Amino acid sequence: MSPSTHCCLVYFCHLGSAAVQCQHNMKSHLMEKLRCMFEGIAKAGHSKPLKDFYPELFVTERVSEEVNKEHEVRLIETASRKPAKKETQIRCEDIFKPLPAQDQSIRTIMTTGVAGIGKTVLTHKFTLDWAEGKTNHNIHFTFLLTFRELNLMKGKEFSLVELLHYFFIETKEAGICRFDRFQVVFILDGLDECRLPLDFQNIPIWTDVTEPTSVDVLLTNLIRGDLLPSARIWITTRPAAANQIPAECVGMMTEVRGFTDPQKEEYFRKRFRKGKLASTIISSVKISRSLHIMCQIPVFCWITATVLEDIFITCQRGEEVPKTVTQMYSHFLRVQSIQGDRKYHGRANTDPHWSPESRQIIVSLGKLAFNQLEKGNLIFYEADLAECDFDIKAASVHSGVFTQIFKEEFGLYQGKVFCFVHLSIQEFLAALYVIHSFINTGVNLFSEEQPASGEDKLLLLYESAVEKALQSESGHLDLFLRFLLGLSLETNQNLLRGLLGETGRSSQTNQNTVSYIKKRINGDLSQERSINLIHCLNELNDCSLVEEIQQLLTSGSLSRDSLSPAHWSALVFILLSSEEQLDVFDLKKFFASEEGLLRLLPVVKASKTSLIQE
Repeated sequence: MSPSTHCCLVYFCHLGSAAVQCQHNMKSHLMEKLRCMFEGIAKAGHSKPLKDFYPELFVTERVSEEVNKEHEVRLIETASRKPAKKETQIRCEDIFKPLPAQDQSIRTIMTTGVAGIGKTVLTHKFTLDWAEGKTNHNIHFTFLLTFRELNLMKGKEFSLVELLHYFFIETKEAGICRFDRFQVVFILDGLDECRLPLDFQNIPIWTDVTEPTSVDVLLTNLIRGDLLPSARIWITTRPAAANQIPAECVGMMTEVRGFTDPQKEEYFRKRFRKGKLASTIISSVKISRSLHIMCQIPVFCWITATVLEDIFITCQRGEEVPKTVTQMYSHFLRVQSIQGDRKYHGRANTDPHWSPESRQIIVSLGKLAFNQLEKGNLIFYEADLAECDFDIKAASVHSGVFTQIFKEEFGLYQGKVFCFVHLSIQEFLAALYVIHSFINTGVNLFSEEQPASGEDKLLLLYESAVEKALQSESGHLDLFLRFLLGLSLETNQNLLRGLLGETGRSSQTNQNTVSYIKKRINGDLSQERSINLIHCLNELNDCSLVEEIQQLLTSGSLSRDSLSPAHWSALVFILLSSEEQLDVFDLKKFFASEEGLLRLLPVVKASKTSLIQE
C-alpha cells in the first residue's frame, strides 16, 4: 500500500464510524447491482458475471479535440481502416492516473465512443472493482449517475447534498453533508442522452453544496469545478455530443474503440464453446467486410450471433448468410419474434412469423423509433410513449417480440426509462415504419407531394428519403436510409412476410432508385455522403460503380480525365474497404494532382504514410 493511500484510509477512518458504515453499505449495494449484466436485455437476455461479459475494451487517449459528427457506422468504418499505432492502452482502473507524459493529476475525464461500444460497461467495471476493494483504494465514494435518471429531475430543485441523498440513500442515513472531506468520484454516464439545458455560458456560478437550485445548474458547476472542486468527474458520451462540454472543462479525452479483430473471434468462441459453430460463424462474418467491421461494436456481435445461430442450428433450411445490414436485421427481427412468442406464449408463430399482437406492437415501436430518431433521441420516457398511444403494459403481456428488442429499465437508483437494445435497432424499425405507413396509408412521411401512379409514389418516397438524409449535417439518417432502401428488395421483404404487406414494388422502381442515387453521387456531395450512398447501392444489390473502378484498376487504365465524381467516390470506397492495411498510400499511383489529393483525402487520412509526387 502506497503512503498516500495509507494516509487517505487513516483520514477516512478518523471521520467516524457513520462514514465507514455508509461506504460499506454503498459498496454492498453496488456489488449486488453491478456484479452481473445481461446480454440483450434483462427480461430476455442471459445473465453473465461482468468480468466475463466482454474482453477488456480498448481505451486510449483521444489526441484530437475535433468533434466528428459523422454517423457512427461511418466512424466505425473509418476507424477500421486506421493502421495500428503504438498507442497507450488505458486500463479501466487507471482512468484517472496521469499518463507517462503528464506531470499532474486530472480532475475531469471525458470518454467517447459510439452507441453500444461499451462505455457503460466500462463505468460499471470501474465502480464494481472499487466496490469490491480491488482498485482505487484512495477513493472514498464513487457516485455513478446516468443522465437517463438525471433527466427525471428536470424542473426540480435540489442542493448537491440533497441530490446525493436522493440517489444514494446510504449517505442520507449516515448524515454525510461535507463531501469536500472525502476523495469523491462522480461518474456521469451518457451525456448524449441528456435532456437538461447545460448552458455553460449563461448558467450562474454556484458554489454552495447546501443551497438548492436546478439540477442543470448543479451539474454545470460540478463539471466546470466551481461546485465541489475537490471531486473528480468522469463523463461518457457518444462522439457527436462531446462538444456540449467546453474543452477548457475537460482535462483529458479518451476513446473506447470496442473490439479488436482478435476480440471479435474471442467473443464468438466464448459464446459457442461446443463443436465447430464458432469457427463457422467467424468465417461467415469475415465474408462480408461491412458486417465484420460492424462487429467492432459488442452489441452487433450479439445480434450477429443470434441470427447466425438460428440459421446454422435452429432453421436448418440452408438459408443464405446475411451479407448486408438490412438482411441481418430482418433476420434478427424475425428470430426475436419467434423466440419471444415461444417464451411468452409457449409456442412459436407459424409462417408468417407474426402474431397480430406482434404486428401491432412493431408498428407502434416503429412509430416511436421514427419520431424520436428525427428528434435525435435514443432514450424515452413514459410521456414519449404516450405521444405514440403506446400501451406499455399491453405490449409486455401480449407480444414476446416487444421484450426482445425494447428495454424497460429501472435506473440504478431511481426512475424508469425506455430504449431500444441498440441505436441501429431503432433505425431499422424507423425504416420499417416508413415503409409500413406508405403501404397501408399511402403517406410519404418525407414529402406531401402525391404522384398519380403507385410506382411513382414509391420512387418519390425513396428519393425524398435520400434528400432528407443528405440534408443531415450529422448523418444521423445514414444507416436509416440503408435500411429503408434495403427493405425494397424482395428477398428482405420475404423475411418479413406478413408484417409489411405488399409494396407494389417493381424492378423498374428499384432501377430508377439506383439511377437517382448515382446521379446524386455525381453531384456536389462530400465524400462521406457519397460513400454512404454507395453503401445504399450495395443494399439495393447494385455494385456497378464499384465494379467499373475495379476493372479500371485491374486493367491499369485508370485516368484522371475518365473519372466522374461518382467514380472518384467508388475509388475511395474500394480503397477504404480493402482488407489490406494502408500503412503506406502512394498517391502517385492515383494522380498527384490537387484534385486527386482532395478527392482521396479520406484515404490519405486513413493511411499511416502518404507518398506524394513532387
